[in-house]
Amino acid sequence: MKKKLVVLAVGAALMLVGATLAFGGPGRLIYDDGAYVKPGSLDDGKELRPRASITLQQAIAAARNAASGSLGQVDLEHYEGRLVYTVDVGDHEVKVDAANSRIDGVVPRD
Repeated sequence: MKKKLVVLAVGAALMLVGATLAFGGPGRLIYDDGAYVKPGSLDDGKELRPRASITLQQAIAAARNAASGSLGQVDLEHYEGRLVYTVDVGDHEVKVDAANSRIDGVVPRD
């Protein structure tokens, strides 16, 4: 009987954790690329960070001024010959120049 109670308690705890993550949980995680991550986290391009003149936080602030919606992940990549942060904001990808925070484009997300 005690073993059955422990199994039920563990099962209930796992369901609670799954539901918490599915609905944005306490850390307000998002589901992207098959995993739960923090909004605004750098996904691709971590190796390029030393070449960027602005911080990830500055790029996010610039992107949020250019588009509205919930914040997704960020990539650091080459775009039209420049290094840019691509910030997912709502239904858009905002290209922020990694040298000067200039907005290089706002395009619908795929």
